[in-house]
Amino acid sequence: MATLIPDQPKDCKYGERIVYEKLGRDLDADWICMHSLGLHGHETKIWGEADIVVLSTRGFFSLEVKGGKVACRNGVWVFGEPGGLTYEKREDPWTQAKGTMFAVRKRLVEADAGFRDLLDGFGVVMPMETFTTTGAEIEPAVLLDKREFRRNLGYYIGQLHRHWMATYQAKHGRTPRLPTRADIQRARQILRPDVDSAFSLGSYLTGVESRLVQLSRDQIRASRRMSANPRTIVRGKAGTGKTVIAVERARQLAAEGCRVLFLCFNQLLAEHIRTGMSADPLAQNIDVRHVHALYRDVIAKAGMLDRLEAAPNTQQLFAEVFPRTFVEAALECGLPSWDVLVIDEAQDLLTPDNIDAFDLMLGDAGINRGRWHIFFDRNQNIYGVDVQDQVNRRLAEAQPAFDDLFENCRNTRQVAVQSSIISGIDLAIEGAPEGPECDNIYSRDRKALKAMLEATVARLLKQDVRPQDIAILSTRTRENSLVADVRDLARVPLVDAASAKDGDMVFSTMHAFKGLERLVVLAIDLDGMGEPERSMLHYAGLSRARGLLHVLLPEASRAPYGKQAGAFAARMPDHMSSTRAS
Repeated sequence: MATLIPDQPKDCKYGERIVYEKLGRDLDADWICMHSLGLHGHETKIWGEADIVVLSTRGFFSLEVKGGKVACRNGVWVFGEPGGLTYEKREDPWTQAKGTMFAVRKRLVEADAGFRDLLDGFGVVMPMETFTTTGAEIEPAVLLDKREFRRNLGYYIGQLHRHWMATYQAKHGRTPRLPTRADIQRARQILRPDVDSAFSLGSYLTGVESRLVQLSRDQIRASRRMSANPRTIVRGKAGTGKTVIAVERARQLAAEGCRVLFLCFNQLLAEHIRTGMSADPLAQNIDVRHVHALYRDVIAKAGMLDRLEAAPNTQQLFAEVFPRTFVEAALECGLPSWDVLVIDEAQDLLTPDNIDAFDLMLGDAGINRGRWHIFFDRNQNIYGVDVQDQVNRRLAEAQPAFDDLFENCRNTRQVAVQSSIISGIDLAIEGAPEGPECDNIYSRDRKALKAMLEATVARLLKQDVRPQDIAILSTRTRENSLVADVRDLARVPLVDAASAKDGDMVFSTMHAFKGLERLVVLAIDLDGMGEPERSMLHYAGLSRARGLLHVLLPEASRAPYGKQAGAFAARMPDHMSSTRAS
């Protein structure tokens, strides 16, 4: 999917809109399409305008779009729009397109002489007209009309590439240079610079987000496989859409009349899902529970809460003591069984004792014959190889189907790369759309870092990013964090995520925010960058950012970050990001 600038054109004729949207769907992800580009350097007009400009690695092409009927009568061109509106022009569409091509070329070369020998050209698109008229000014080789419009428009760009390549070689006797990805980004800044177009970061991020919410091929395949199999295990890195599929599968099962238990490790995530489904009529058949809250309710009912205090450490409490006590309590006081079990964030729950608890929840059918779907991220396995082997052998008895997710449908490429660099654990990058640059913000001490955090929030708000789209995530609890004594930033209250309402800018620990997400994340207190014991927390926390990630770091972190970036470049040389150090 190509990048569209703007994402949603305003005051756009119907014909232009359908061409623009189809270009966005059909063209390569690294290409850019711009609509209604103003051209003050037009050859024959004080002010010209290009309907659509395509910046691609096959060439830069200016397209003139005529959306309705097209006719020429006595040297006057007549154009009819859907709805019966018509207008006349002395200039034919090919001459109009040629004029915008020259204006685009002039602006690029004036700004950067390196564009002088780059391949460019023009085209004419008539999506609703079959145009067979011939004439001196008509160039059929660059026309796309109704007959071919339903084809993938990458074919049309290839047609323009071949035509203008041959024309250039015949006219100049040499082969023109083809644009690189860097050329595309440079041309985009020249033709529609952020500052000149009153660039709104908030609007841009909204456009990025709209591309992230679409189901990937991986997700569609996994969803279909779950419909055909009673027991499935879905594995994927952060950002591959596990929670999205899990919730949708729960809804599908509820629609079939099943009683569904949806379990997750994170209490905030459970509340978030419950709130999101509150207006869904299917919600009455879906019991969304934080797994340890469910355990605790049953244990309390049986009067066994004191047994939890015997756990020697937190890991044993969650891996063994909690689920064992739950099973004893449920057998003593009873437990309603569910038809289907859906478990999100299962990497935090996959221990033999937790499997015993899940087995009980499925009643007589149990794990081996019951219906269940488990979603987890192998990168976040906290229990080690031996425990995982035990779990794998136990689940294998149920003969589940397996699916692996590879495409990132939550994070931009820049966020995925930055999170991978800092954590040392690689997020999925395939399929991630392009987004704004992610900054490292360095400062000499905590006081200066706090001032930089305030300034960053103020800048984001000024660029139309909404407070509710911003999360401040820390590796520490609030009283021990950089914002311990901060109640608001840029005059906007900073609210703990656990008590936040719609519209609030939130603070949370990275651990508590697992499974949740925000359009913008500002990460603070990133101690121990590059240390194995911190990597998993950084991975889980930084990957919560969908569209933009800024990391505030002390000056001493420059060297560790450089080392992490070098290691990432060695692992994945094609995905080095354009992250900036402020």
